[in-house]
Amino acid sequence: MNQQLFYWINGAGTPWLDALMRLAGTVGDPLHVAGPLLAAAALLLVWRFRPERAAAWGLPEPARLARFLKAGLLAVISLTLLVSLLKWGFDQPRPSVALPEGSVRLLLVPGSPYSFPSGHAAFAMLTACVLWPCCRGGGRLALVLWVLWVGLARISVGAHFPGDVLAGWCCGALCARLPAFFLPRLERSGARPA
Repeated sequence: MNQQLFYWINGAGTPWLDALMRLAGTVGDPLHVAGPLLAAAALLLVWRFRPERAAAWGLPEPARLARFLKAGLLAVISLTLLVSLLKWGFDQPRPSVALPEGSVRLLLVPGSPYSFPSGHAAFAMLTACVLWPCCRGGGRLALVLWVLWVGLARISVGAHFPGDVLAGWCCGALCARLPAFFLPRLERSGARPA
């Protein structure tokens, strides 16, 4: 089923759809997860050097921004390690290598030889999970559509099997939850007197 679904999605290209899917490979790049973290760091700098402006602008409190930054960094580091270990451990080749020559429409050259799990799908899910509490209605719908777009694009461009994308989504959701579990414990252990 994984292979059949791959062929169906990968073979459904048209010039405009291919361009849209290549674009998703750019906007879904794992490096873009840094955007919200850099924004939080920049807002912390405003509080540090211009607290009167930060208060006047109604920026989130520094403690809230710092917690968001810590949680985001923990999630990104955890996800980077998890995806890297799974790729290395499973050593699953990309569809263009695993399937018969000429049967895959390869629209982008993948960065690594490993397919499982999809790093793009994982980081798209992580970003969506991190931003989810900050959004309502249309914003949440946009996050869901973005995660689906990035995942489908990874299959459409020939970089991943559907199972790779599904595993990436699961990894991203898991690592988005880790800070909620670990940060309170780390903060409690750091607050204890020596």
